[in-house]
Amino acid sequence: MQVFKESQFVSALPAVVLAFTIAHLPAPAGLTPTSMRLLGVFAGVIMGLLTADYNMSVILATALLTLTLTKSFMCITSDGHSIECERCKTTYQGKSGHWREYQCDPIGGSFDVAVSGFSNKVAWLVFTAFHIGTAVEKTGFGRRVSLNLVNIMGQSTIGIGYAICIAELALAPFIPSNTARGGGIVYPIVESVIASLGVDTQMGEHPVGGFLSIVAATANLLSSSLFVTGMAGNPIVANKASSIFGIEFGFTEWVLGASVPSLLSIALIPPLMYVILRPKVDFGQLSVDIQRQRNILGPVSTDELKLCATLFVSLVLWVGTPYFGIDSTVVAYTVIIVLVLINILTWDDIIKNYHAWDTFFWLASFIVLAEQLSALGVTEWIGNSLSRSLHDASPMTSTLSLALVYFFSMYLFSSISSHVVAFVGPFFAAGHVLGCPPRLLTILIALFSSMSGVLTPFSTGSVAIYAAQKYIPQHRWFVYGLAISAMMLLIVFTVGLFWWKLLGWF
Repeated sequence: MQVFKESQFVSALPAVVLAFTIAHLPAPAGLTPTSMRLLGVFAGVIMGLLTADYNMSVILATALLTLTLTKSFMCITSDGHSIECERCKTTYQGKSGHWREYQCDPIGGSFDVAVSGFSNKVAWLVFTAFHIGTAVEKTGFGRRVSLNLVNIMGQSTIGIGYAICIAELALAPFIPSNTARGGGIVYPIVESVIASLGVDTQMGEHPVGGFLSIVAATANLLSSSLFVTGMAGNPIVANKASSIFGIEFGFTEWVLGASVPSLLSIALIPPLMYVILRPKVDFGQLSVDIQRQRNILGPVSTDELKLCATLFVSLVLWVGTPYFGIDSTVVAYTVIIVLVLINILTWDDIIKNYHAWDTFFWLASFIVLAEQLSALGVTEWIGNSLSRSLHDASPMTSTLSLALVYFFSMYLFSSISSHVVAFVGPFFAAGHVLGCPPRLLTILIALFSSMSGVLTPFSTGSVAIYAAQKYIPQHRWFVYGLAISAMMLLIVFTVGLFWWKLLGWF
């Protein structure tokens, strides 16, 4: 009996029961039995991450296999129809009146969908960011930068946290990919800072590593919320506001509206996480160690110079994405190949980076689930249900309710951009019908598109990279995410509302 209680499968039973229960509920109007199975499995995945004693990738692999075998995806037929996979090989009446068969393979087509996330650009961007981090660490460049950073602002752990926040804020207006910014540039420096503080980066859970990781991840999200150019999904919010509400919400309006709540949140994150995690660093000994390590590093090496040149070119290409027309993922992929060709990285370095491969697998799997939630109408059903449920509410109540539901709906997604694409239109449309103040709803959705990423360790590539380092156990990341989100929501619904009232936005 004791062995049974301690088995991994028993720890997964709550997730299995939840998934099975939801999957077998009657489908409400707007959903199908296939949609319910997908929703059930997704809910089971979230529960499994909280309770099951299995690796995240194992949970996701099991979910994808279950959905494949139950044909719970949307397949594409040979003539371009998009249908539920369980309808493959069934017949339908065409426009000409003739009966035809849906030409697709229910199981094979489902599997094609299950593995489609491995060609997603976000997954590849995260994957390459890990290897850029390896190069920064291997050459000693990250250690050099981190030692200087700690030397300047390292009078306290909170001071180091602020240094990371400042780095994110400085880069956010110019790099429109939060993953490229956080994963490709800031993350390697953060990891080197953690190592400089005497943390064994392979040991797993650690309060100092956890503090700097979650501060960096949150700073990445908050800096993304501050600028319309801060992340890829932000321009979609601005465009939808223009098309649905008829208002212009460009760079200046965005910064003006987001400035007070976003900057105040950034200012409070390091002390909040310091109180929660209590990281202990001996700063007297640290100054001695910093000087010793700087002496060991010696002068700048040729490899560091080659790395700096490569990263500088990649930074120019990332900043100039709108002008050069080169996708940020392609830039990152090019950087990895160049680093191998100039012998900064070896192919063994790529193969042995198990964190990169593991994160690539589970993030790609989450992306598939998020895309299928939209394809099978789950996200649209949520939006329609909202507008109906708030029909008798006042415009202000409707605005705040829509914003809160939008914030917590991030639990359904593994990509901030996917969240924006799926929900911004339906939520703005519902707000328009309900008479919500346009600028107020727009700034709330604009802020929450990025801020809501704190809720899970899989919300976006940059967060996934930090969470994958295991300084904070994944179940605890959810708890800390709720604590941070509570602080953000309090700021937004107090100081933020006061600020927007002064601006005359409602």
